[in-house]
Amino acid sequence: MLKLSSRVKTIEEDADDLGTMIRAIRKNRGGEGVYLVTHSDATQGLMEITPLAYARIEAAKRDIDVLGVAKSRENALELVRSMVEEMAKSGNFTVSGLL
Repeated sequence: MLKLSSRVKTIEEDADDLGTMIRAIRKNRGGEGVYLVTHSDATQGLMEITPLAYARIEAAKRDIDVLGVAKSRENALELVRSMVEEMAKSGNFTVSGLL
């Protein structure tokens, strides 16, 4: 199951489409070109960038915590950069602090 964080993040460039991207996730349809920033199950403290279509397949096997959404891979990379900067400013370098 895809579990949206209560504080799902996006970059300013994608902010106008945040509602559309979240609806695509919740309704389990559409969302072509949407990328998710997720909490990695493999290791503590890491994030992954995953296309929504692939995340849906994986979500059938395990719960996936969605930290952020973006309209392209490049925007997802920018989102991760801004999230890491936010963690650095707060001194909290755990992904769980973003949930």
